[in-house]
Amino acid sequence: MKKINKVIAAVLVMLMLLSSVLFTLTSCQNDNGDGNGTNGGNNNGSNTDGGKDDVTNETYSVTIVTKGGMAMVELPVYIWEYEDAALGEIVGYAATDATGKASFTLPKGEYAAQFSLPDGYDAASFYPLVSNDMKIEVNSSVISESSLVGVSYELGSVMHDFTLTGNILVETEDGQLVFEEQTFTLSEILKEKDAVLINFWFSTCGPCQNEFPLMQDAYEKYSEDLAIIALNPHPDDDDFVVKDYQGQMGLTFNVAKDTIGLYSAFGVESYPTSVMIDRYGVVAMYEVGSITSQRVFEVIFDHFTGDDYAQQLIYTYDDIVPKEKPDVQMPSGEVISNAFDKGTIDGIEYLPYPDDARDEEKEYSWPFINGQIEDNGEIIDCIYSSNANKEGSFAQLIINVPLKAGDALAFDYYSSTELGADILYVVVNDKDIYSISGESAEWNTCYAYVAEEEGIYEVGLIYMKDSSDNVGEDTIYLKDLRIVTESEIDSETYIYRFAATNPDEFSNYQDYVNAVIGADGYFHVDSADGPILLADLMGYTRFSDETSVYYMAVDLFAEGKLTEDEYNTIIQYCNYASNSAIYGTSSVTTELKALLDKIVYYYGDASNDNDWQKLCCYYDAYGTDGKQLTDPIKGLAFFSAYDVIISDTGATDFPNSFKYDRLIMPRGLMGKISPTVSGTYLIVSNTYNEVTNTYAECDSWIFVEGANGDRECWLTYDNIDKANLTSENPDTSNCYILAYLEAGKDYYIDIAYYDVYGEGTINYRVEYLGGEGYYRFTLASPPFFTTLESASGEITSYIISGGIALELGADGIWREKRTDGREGSILYADFVNKTPLFSHSIMDMIEQGAFDFSRTAEDQFILDCISLYGSIEACDEYLRKTWGDDYAENAEIYKLDEVYEIYLNGGSYHGAGKNYTETMKKYLDNVIVEGYNELLGETIAANDLRIGCVVVTAELAEILQLLMNKYTFMNGVEPNQTPIENSWAKLCYYTQYFCAATPK
Repeated sequence: MKKINKVIAAVLVMLMLLSSVLFTLTSCQNDNGDGNGTNGGNNNGSNTDGGKDDVTNETYSVTIVTKGGMAMVELPVYIWEYEDAALGEIVGYAATDATGKASFTLPKGEYAAQFSLPDGYDAASFYPLVSNDMKIEVNSSVISESSLVGVSYELGSVMHDFTLTGNILVETEDGQLVFEEQTFTLSEILKEKDAVLINFWFSTCGPCQNEFPLMQDAYEKYSEDLAIIALNPHPDDDDFVVKDYQGQMGLTFNVAKDTIGLYSAFGVESYPTSVMIDRYGVVAMYEVGSITSQRVFEVIFDHFTGDDYAQQLIYTYDDIVPKEKPDVQMPSGEVISNAFDKGTIDGIEYLPYPDDARDEEKEYSWPFINGQIEDNGEIIDCIYSSNANKEGSFAQLIINVPLKAGDALAFDYYSSTELGADILYVVVNDKDIYSISGESAEWNTCYAYVAEEEGIYEVGLIYMKDSSDNVGEDTIYLKDLRIVTESEIDSETYIYRFAATNPDEFSNYQDYVNAVIGADGYFHVDSADGPILLADLMGYTRFSDETSVYYMAVDLFAEGKLTEDEYNTIIQYCNYASNSAIYGTSSVTTELKALLDKIVYYYGDASNDNDWQKLCCYYDAYGTDGKQLTDPIKGLAFFSAYDVIISDTGATDFPNSFKYDRLIMPRGLMGKISPTVSGTYLIVSNTYNEVTNTYAECDSWIFVEGANGDRECWLTYDNIDKANLTSENPDTSNCYILAYLEAGKDYYIDIAYYDVYGEGTINYRVEYLGGEGYYRFTLASPPFFTTLESASGEITSYIISGGIALELGADGIWREKRTDGREGSILYADFVNKTPLFSHSIMDMIEQGAFDFSRTAEDQFILDCISLYGSIEACDEYLRKTWGDDYAENAEIYKLDEVYEIYLNGGSYHGAGKNYTETMKKYLDNVIVEGYNELLGETIAANDLRIGCVVVTAELAEILQLLMNKYTFMNGVEPNQTPIENSWAKLCYYTQYFCAATPK
């Protein structure tokens, strides 16, 4: 029962792990090759004279653990000669093993150990060895340095101290919850609490919303010993949004904006992410994704706050969530039979686990038991798994059932589980046939198998539960196991088949399918429209039960038996297989078949031209009216791309779709656009979530096929059309691309959820707008920058990250620089509306003094603070509360005392430039309004998108560049930063045109 054992193997591994993680011991070997870790030289401890040893070797060991009892692994340890309290020469080196021990074989003598610890740990400069087996305990504590520059946290890191200001909800005497602002410091919290949970979230994160109530309920039980800090780093969530969200969710722990960039130091990319800081200031757990069980939170909190806390690094909470051993036994086979098959199947046998099950499997395997369920007033006998509400558990039932050729084994089921998380697998003769999950509306029928020949078939029913939430009854009820004929199958059913069958006594297969190429370019079974033939590239096959096609290809390439092109091609197919709707399999093209032939040639005896089929399988279809299984790699390759329907101008429907029911990397599926007419095309998607009443965030790309068959990005997601920046039109909430596509060329559209784990259906349309004269008023440069980093991770420079080429005309006006010899569009700065880069319009920024370049951004911040709070004293009180322990450092950076002095007594602020406020006010007279415009020489209609804009002259561009320098990269805080040329274009629009039209 190999397959059943493999299905539960992952769970068993988690059940039996008793330590956090094992590390590989690395050490130098001594000259005698005894593996004891001395490093050569004259340290071998032998001195030959007449064949007798004059020097006696001894084994010395140093074990280094933390105060919490955690082994310091892979820590380099140096051994020095030690005499008269002084170090001599280095005589040994080794790295600590998984237990924290480093061992050395040395001549008997006096020695001292020396090692360097990560930041945050305390250690002496060296440790004299007072015994041959010495244990050294080191302590850690929060690092007082609060700067996060260059800091990258991982499991085992000691935290730098930080101070943040947020809010908590406190209960008043009359039982009302009210907000209380609170400034908190990590080191101060750990003086009172045993642990701190840092949770990263944002307001529109669905998994975050699901997690918080469970976290809150668990926190109420452990709040005396544990603190929670919920940090929101999302740029669109301001303090008001954070506070409002906290109030709605009723969160009584610390909630704050991540104003110091902790999310970056932790490398947070997915939300929510939870980090546990233990009592020693160490990052002890890092969990990506929502925790949807209150019990799991309570287990985690109990572990970290316990009096007997043993420090360890937790890579997943499964490592500490205790697994329950079964406290029930499977009833007799007769009892199960009476409830399940009603005694109608002669010769059937029921077992609690396979005959070859390991002891660990037996120990943790929950049984299926008999019971009853009410259905519309009728009491029905059934069986069900006994591990309901037992997170991280599995239940199984093995059925040995006799079937004749053409017999179909069927049963009815009613599912009440967490969709996609708690799953009943049906395994027949070592192959997954069926999986059941979710909440049923009624009883359904599963046709588990259709026999091709007479025999005893082993059927495994395995109910696997994850460690998260429990939904509904948290089980699946099964009834009416029966044998029917294949003609009686009345629902869509696909049964796994091997392509190579009928092995002889030497395991040589006698029969192979008739493989025929179909119109789709794939091999099919028996006919061009028969079942699609699939190659299993990632798992074990009838060709080899020891290795996969993937690893065979790796080995053959290393041996020079596959060319680089052949190797890259087979790896690409393996990528398709790893993303396949039937995991591990790929449809077989003639290209893939040739590679499979070559692989079996080198790994087999090349005696049979059909040996490649030992790597293949297919699915027989029943109850489908002749419909076969669809291509499982549809949309993953250029040759398998979905055909895109092109809509007429003005279309409102969404005839195309991508269904995401699994993680696909690289992200997304591809649809093939083949225009018959050259022109401008609009691509929009409409992905609406009826539960959250929101439109999903999507990314999108257009590709062309590269010379090597790879994706060559031609155009990326674009939602910066001025008309759509604030649009409520759902068409533009997901994806919005305008492109000029040529007839006769193939383009490939890829629209994927912004969240790589997003599931659902993305509907989209490709709309033909016209062949000539389409204009689009859009940003000249996208509102983001890209950093360039050195090898050490230090940011060395910034680049503008896209945008059009620019040129200054002889008339002093900036335009798009074109390469086709035609005059480009004029650039326009929007003075009235907010730009995507700044939260205020240019007009507002004029009033706020942003164009006074005699003041730095820091000066302006302090002056705005004084204005907002009404006095220097009130401003200073606010800053002390906000900056906390960083007040002195920030006061120096912001030159706080000097700004206060200048504000009171006059003088020059710290900016190096002039005050252009009055100059910018004059440009307000040039704002484009409805009616005739003399500069443009044309009449502006009421719906013209240029209304509110100003034509960008040389002078205006220079002033806007000073604004960018002041508030982006030349702000005086980091004097080594240099301006990014033409970054002012990020505040501007231009008229993009398509086809042969002349721009405005």
